[in-house]
Amino acid sequence: MTQKLIFGISIIFVLFLYGCGASNPTLATIGDEKITLQEFEENYAKNNGGWDTSAVSSLQDRERFLDLLVKFRLKVKEARAQGMEKDSAIISEMENYNTSVSQSYMLEKEVIDPGVQQMYNRKTEELRTSHIIFRVKPKASPEDTLIAFIRAKNVIEQLPAVPFDTLAVRYSEDPSVKTNYGDLGFFSAGRMVPEFEDAVYAMKVGDYTKTPVRTQFGYHVIKLTDREPNPGSVRISHILMRYNEGLTDTAAVRDTAWMVYRKLKADASFPDMLQKYSQDPQSVSRMGDIGYYERDRIPPKVADVFYSLKIDSISEPVQFNYGFHIFKLTEKKGIPSFAEMQKDIKEQYKQVRYQYENNNYVLGLKALYHVHMDSSVVLKVISSVDSNKISGDEGWKDTLTADVLNMTMILNSERPFTVHDFANRLFTMNDLKNYSLTPNNIWMLANKMLDVVALEDHARHATERYPVLKNLLKEYEEGILLYRMEQDEVWKKVMVNDSLLREYYNVHKEEYRWPERVNFAEIYTLSDSLIKAAYKNIRKGAASLDVAKEYTNRSGYKEKKGVWGLQPFTANDLARKASQMAVDSVTAPFQYQSGWCILKTLALDSAHIKSFEEATPEVSSGYQELATKQREQNWIESLKEKYPVTINKELLTEAFKRKRVDAQ
Repeated sequence: MTQKLIFGISIIFVLFLYGCGASNPTLATIGDEKITLQEFEENYAKNNGGWDTSAVSSLQDRERFLDLLVKFRLKVKEARAQGMEKDSAIISEMENYNTSVSQSYMLEKEVIDPGVQQMYNRKTEELRTSHIIFRVKPKASPEDTLIAFIRAKNVIEQLPAVPFDTLAVRYSEDPSVKTNYGDLGFFSAGRMVPEFEDAVYAMKVGDYTKTPVRTQFGYHVIKLTDREPNPGSVRISHILMRYNEGLTDTAAVRDTAWMVYRKLKADASFPDMLQKYSQDPQSVSRMGDIGYYERDRIPPKVADVFYSLKIDSISEPVQFNYGFHIFKLTEKKGIPSFAEMQKDIKEQYKQVRYQYENNNYVLGLKALYHVHMDSSVVLKVISSVDSNKISGDEGWKDTLTADVLNMTMILNSERPFTVHDFANRLFTMNDLKNYSLTPNNIWMLANKMLDVVALEDHARHATERYPVLKNLLKEYEEGILLYRMEQDEVWKKVMVNDSLLREYYNVHKEEYRWPERVNFAEIYTLSDSLIKAAYKNIRKGAASLDVAKEYTNRSGYKEKKGVWGLQPFTANDLARKASQMAVDSVTAPFQYQSGWCILKTLALDSAHIKSFEEATPEVSSGYQELATKQREQNWIESLKEKYPVTINKELLTEAFKRKRVDAQ
C-alpha cells in the first residue's frame, strides 16, 4: 500500500511539472548530460515507424528503447572524453561525409523540391503557343549562330504589323508549319524544353517574345495564344471505320460514318452501332474504350474534338488518313493533388528539367562565392604534365614542382583551391578519373572543378540553413565514434583461443547436434534411354558409383560419382527417398524434376552430438557472441560508475501526448 502511494505521488509530481512550465522535462541524466522527453520522442519515433505508431507503443517498448539510448549516449560520451573525434581518420571521414551529404541535402531542398513544386503549379494550367524557329546545328559556328539570331530578330520587328501565322509560314524552319501555321496546340509543364517553357509561362495571352529564345534546336520567336486551367484527362470510346488498303472506298466509308452518326443522334445505342460498324477489334471487346487522354499529349486537332464534348456526348465523324472515327466522351478526371502526383512529377522533373536548373543554380553559386579560375596557373599545369598520363593516375603530379602544387588555381571567397587540391580531387572523383591529360582535357577538368568548388563552398554553410542536416551529420559522427569505441573496448578485448572454445563447447555441446542423415549416390539423366542403359549396367554387376560417373548429367556430380554426402533426411525429395531405403539398396529408374534418377543409399547416420571439430564454426560464433555481451555489460557498468545515470521512468507515460512539430 505504501509503495502504491509513493508511486502515485511521484506520478502526480511528474504531471505537475509537465503541465506547469516544464514543457520539455528531463527523462534521464548521464553525468552532466540530459536526455529530455522531447529528445526521447524524436529518437523513438524515428526508429519505430513514426510518431503515430510510437504514440500507441507500450511502456515496456519505451523502457527498452530508453535503455538502448542511454547505453548509446554513455559510449559516445566516453569517446568524446577520450578525444576520439579529433582522430585524423575520423576527421577525414567526417569531412568527406559532410561534403557529400550536405550537397545532396541542399540540392534536394534548393533545386529539386522547389522545381517539383513549380512543375506542379505550372501543370494546373495549359498554354497554347505558336512559334517560328530558325534552326541552329549543335556545333554551329559563331557566324551561323549569329545569322540565325539576326533572322529571328528581323521577324520580331515585323510583329505585330504582320500576322504571326503569315510570318510562320514565310520563315519558320519547322516542317509542320505548312499544316499548323506555327500552332503547337496546348501543352503543360514538362512537355517543352526548359528554355521554351520558361519563356512561355512568363508571358500573357497575346504576348510574343521581344528577344529570340535560344534552345538546343535553335532560335524561337514565340507567341502565347491561349492560357486555360488544366482540364485534366478525358476518357474516350470510339467507333472506327477504316478505308480499304487501296483507298478505293473513301466516299463509301465517309457516307457510312455520317449514317452511323445520324443514327446515334437519333437515339441508336452506341454499343449496338459499335458492334455492327467498328473495325477496331481490341476496343470493341471493351465497349469501344480507348482509355484516358491528356490534351497536351494528343494532336491539337484531336484535342479540340475531345475537349469540346460533354459527358456521354458524341463527336461528328473525324477524318484521318486511314478512315473515320466517331468519338464518345465517357468520363472527365481533373488534375490530381500535389500529394498524389508528387512522385511522378519528381521523376519527370529529374528527366526534363533538373540538369538545366542545376546548371543555373551552380552558375548562381559561382557568382555568390566569386569562384573563378587563374588561367595562368592552369597553363603552368599544362606545360608541366605528361599528356599521355591519365587524370586518375596519382603519378602525373610528380612532374609538378612544390611551388606549382601550392599555387592557387581557383579563387573564391571561402578558401583557396590549389593545384594540389585539383590533383587530389581528380584521383578521388570517379567521373573525372579517366581523362588523358591533354591541354583541352585539363581546361575541361579545371572548368568542372569550378562547379565542384562552388557547390562545396555553399555546402559548407548548409547546416546554418538546415538544423535537420546538422542533426543528421551529428548522428553520423556519433555512429562513427560508437563503432570505434566498441571496436576498442569490446571486440578487441574478447579473447578467442582453442582452450576457451573447448570449455564453451563442453558446457553447450547439447546445442550442437547432427539430425538423422543419409548419404546416397544419384545417377541423373535427361533422357529415359540413358537411364535405362545405366540401370542395365548396374543389373549386370557394374559398380553403381562407376556407372554414376559415366552417366550422370547433374552439374558438379560426375567427378563425385554422384555422391551427395550426408544430408538431413528432410533436405530434399531425394534425401527423403534414400532415408527410407536399406543401405546398399538401389532404386529402379524413376522420373525426377525434368529427367530420370537412380538412387543408391550408401549410409544412414543417426542423430548425435557433433564433435568439437565438427561444431567449431558454430562454437566460435556462440562463444564470441556470449563473450561480447559479457564484455559490453561490464564496460557499460564501468561507464555508469564514471557517468552516473538517473532515469525518470514515470515520464515515459507522458511521451507522444504533445502536438508534434516537424523539424525543418
